[in-house]
Amino acid sequence: MSAFDETKWPPTCSTANQSPINLTQSQANPCNLTCDLVMDDGNVSQATIAVDAPGLMMTGNLGSCKFKGESYVCTSVIINHPSHHTVEGVQADGEVVAYLKKPTGENLCISTLFRVNTAQTPSFNFFKQIVPYAREPGEDGTKVSLQKWSLTQMVPPAGSYFVYSGSFVDARCTPTEWVVFKSMINMDTDDFAKLVRVVPGGSRGIKQTGERQVFFNDTQNIQGVMPHDNKFYLRLRPTGNTKINQKKSSAPIDLKSNVKEPSILEGETAKYAYKQVEENGGWIKTTILILIVVAVLYGLRLGWTSATDTPFKAVYAWNFAVWVKTKLKEFYEYLEKLAEILTPRALKKVMALKKLTTVPVSSISEEKLEPPEAGLQLPTL
Repeated sequence: MSAFDETKWPPTCSTANQSPINLTQSQANPCNLTCDLVMDDGNVSQATIAVDAPGLMMTGNLGSCKFKGESYVCTSVIINHPSHHTVEGVQADGEVVAYLKKPTGENLCISTLFRVNTAQTPSFNFFKQIVPYAREPGEDGTKVSLQKWSLTQMVPPAGSYFVYSGSFVDARCTPTEWVVFKSMINMDTDDFAKLVRVVPGGSRGIKQTGERQVFFNDTQNIQGVMPHDNKFYLRLRPTGNTKINQKKSSAPIDLKSNVKEPSILEGETAKYAYKQVEENGGWIKTTILILIVVAVLYGLRLGWTSATDTPFKAVYAWNFAVWVKTKLKEFYEYLEKLAEILTPRALKKVMALKKLTTVPVSSISEEKLEPPEAGLQLPTL
């Protein structure tokens, strides 16, 4: 009789929120960065391997993790075939589940589906140190020494995972939180043949999701230099309808569009200046800004020094005001003399001369220029 025949299971296994379920990304909600997972990368040196009703069981101090900021300790890992969960309706060749517990008693199951493949991956080493030591059901467990083995090797390269509330998939039906990776890992062909030979096949049937919410967290391994603290980090990326404030890209500044095209009248000096601004606009503006700042600072210093040595007195302002008044009076008197000398006839001559200046020089003959009227003198300052 299969170990997953639920007809003899306790009544608690018939309640809501049972596992496993089918996981599909289209019906999952984004985690919004609340499903963070940090797995311990410390190597496990020893464990006990045995075959029990649920599958091939590995027990011992198998590592730890942090989920949603809470610490969990792994006490067992169970491997069975075929998989309990299905992802997008697909059942895998098998499933490996790590059972973890908080000090306060809450449970967490981390699960990865696997398929048979001979590729040399981290999961290849993960299974290679467990499956070959499995004995027939009922025999005593085998203590094995492990080399560079850790829970992180059951994490697929694409670390995206589902999160939901469910139960153990065996007859205990204990409530637990589930983390199920979307991608699969691989097991060697020989190891899978040994697993099928010593572990009876079977898995619990798929249950209805019901009113439960399933979350999906899209993650990727952090690249670059990692802290040496024996941790395996997963970087989180919001998915689905998670809104991220995108930074608006600003249009590139075109310095050339702000430079006028020099005209012919501006001469070679202006052309050279515009060319320098066009080619080195950024440097010129920076240099001008620096010179302005230096000039202001130097002016403040000079003003402070002058005010300290020769304080500003009211007598200086009085003398300056008298000088300005005198010059304005002299300029006013000059304008009065100019108005008396420039008669209407003289004004007419001036206007005629002004009109002549608008004619090209080459078209003006000496006969057209009349000498000024005798006796017309302009005052001098």
